[in-house]
Amino acid sequence: MSEPVSGVVERIEDLDTGTVFAPHRDQVILAVRVTPVFNALDLTLITSVIDAANQAGFSLAREKLFRDEWLLCVFDSYAAVVPQPPPT
Repeated sequence: MSEPVSGVVERIEDLDTGTVFAPHRDQVILAVRVTPVFNALDLTLITSVIDAANQAGFSLAREKLFRDEWLLCVFDSYAAVVPQPPPT
């Protein structure tokens, strides 16, 4: 298993998907800002991060709200989750 990488995403422009969700990684941990707007959460950023992770081969495995403004997200690589068949 590779070393998990962690980071903070306040804007989608902060996320370098090629570096963060690199193919050699098994797990990525990100703190994603969820901004309250008129007593509701704007989930645009978190959905963009999840979409980027899915496109890079990672799935959202766990999440936890942190201090009302951050969602801690653990992404696992599809390759780490789905067992690969032995080489022939």
